[in-house]
Amino acid sequence: MGDLNARHKELGSHLTTNANGVCWKAFLDTTDTAVLTGDHTPTHVQGDRLDYVALINMPTYTAETYLVRSLLSDHFVLETTLPVQSALAVPRKRLTVPPSRMAGLVVHGSFADAEALYNGLLYTIEGFTTTPRVPTRAHAPRRWTYATDPVILNCQQTLAAYQRRWQHNPADTASRDAMVTVAQHLKDLQQQERKKY
Repeated sequence: MGDLNARHKELGSHLTTNANGVCWKAFLDTTDTAVLTGDHTPTHVQGDRLDYVALINMPTYTAETYLVRSLLSDHFVLETTLPVQSALAVPRKRLTVPPSRMAGLVVHGSFADAEALYNGLLYTIEGFTTTPRVPTRAHAPRRWTYATDPVILNCQQTLAAYQRRWQHNPADTASRDAMVTVAQHLKDLQQQERKKY
């Protein structure tokens, strides 16, 4: 393909500046499968220069052709679409340090080597985020009190059940009498258990 010097608004030029071949020339300079023949001068320079591009070892690539017929000279435009392999993403862990702990973060690594610095950061952050801030202490055993005695807890549940029944039906004298009896029994139990503890 040749003569990338044509100027036209449909080519991205504004008839005063010619930037048609800039991106194409940059692509040719960075790919190993394309050869720019001729005198190797930039193709976006004005003049009657004809440059040829040879794409080698690309048999499976396809090109979509689009012609611009409204040019003022015998130029034609060939738009070529080439699949370009993108750079592979480097899988890296994403770790965050809580802002409250940022002051205690000390990074071990060399700023001269990016990979060594990354590994040092990763090692430091992993150790920093997985290490607990304050060593956990063994909890003191809970003191046994009369309030946690199973007999008293059972009596409290029975009293609550009678209270609910009487609240739903205040005319139920049997529930009221049972509630009063259980409340008195609970009071006696609590006094007995207090003496133990």
